[in-house]
Amino acid sequence: MNRVLLLLDNKRNRTLLADWLGQRYDVIQADQNTWTEMPFDLCLIDGTTLDRLGQGVRMKKAEEEPVFLPVVLVTSHREAELITRHLWQTVDELIHMPIEKLELLARVEVLLRARRLSLDLRLRNEELEAFFHAMSHDVRAPLRAIRGFAQLLQAGESERLSAQGRHDLDQIQAAAGQMQEIVNGLIDFARIEYGDQQVKPLSLDLLIRKCLDQMVQEIEQRHAAVVIRGPFPHVLANKLLLTSAITNLLSNAMKFVARGARPVITIQAIVAHHICHLEIQDNGIGIALDDQTRLFRPFTQLHGSEVYEGIGLGLATVRKAMELMKGRCGVVSAPGQGSTFWLELPLEE
Repeated sequence: MNRVLLLLDNKRNRTLLADWLGQRYDVIQADQNTWTEMPFDLCLIDGTTLDRLGQGVRMKKAEEEPVFLPVVLVTSHREAELITRHLWQTVDELIHMPIEKLELLARVEVLLRARRLSLDLRLRNEELEAFFHAMSHDVRAPLRAIRGFAQLLQAGESERLSAQGRHDLDQIQAAAGQMQEIVNGLIDFARIEYGDQQVKPLSLDLLIRKCLDQMVQEIEQRHAAVVIRGPFPHVLANKLLLTSAITNLLSNAMKFVARGARPVITIQAIVAHHICHLEIQDNGIGIALDDQTRLFRPFTQLHGSEVYEGIGLGLATVRKAMELMKGRCGVVSAPGQGSTFWLELPLEE
């Protein structure tokens, strides 16, 4: 993690830098024809060499992405002015000659520290991917087996079981289903920021109707009434992220109602100052003001899973999705008076 490659035509500068940096780092003075084969953590290059090897340096940096591979240009003021038009495509830092030893060491140390952090971040991401894989396959597989065998047992042996046995079997199926929901929720919440995050113009009207089409079974099961008050504008958003946010809010609006009450949901948009303010209003149980500040945190369950199913990741997923799109979200609510959850996104330019 302390390998410094010197790509300098000026022999005197190369010798001085090798002496200074060699006291702290592993200095590599490679041949300019074979330097790409040398593993390094930071490159010091001068203007003359950059003119010849600029494309190779850019390719080397691209190969390392998303890990940061710092490149420092050592140059005079005049040379820097001549190559400014290409400079920031390749170079991360610039040091003017004559070189101050302390300044050089400080900048090199900062850039190497940034590289170490980016390597650590890649390692964390790889560990997360391994976790996702394990959750997706190694945990889901035995859960499917438990539920499958429980269903077979209930179908084929139910009459031979005692009342207590049938009750226990129902509990096994319920617990396995709850565990499946927890696993799916954890994976969806953790994966949301690793997918495509590009925003582009999209029709909010079409997206809302597609969300409702996807949820038609849940809407029918809960006998929910959905009122759509258009029109809805085109917004700048990511389709998958916004779909996740809206479906989570709609699902909550149908779930958190008083026992025996029919869910009634109203969807409308307010446009002002180049911003779309999308509201999803429900007739649910409402939320106390003191609870609203922590509502969007992960694993927040205000009423307990024994009253309303869930693991407290739906609104946390909404918040994360909106943050990734540079949008905002919030709620206006009071106990017994329902809630209005809102999302804000910029309009299509």
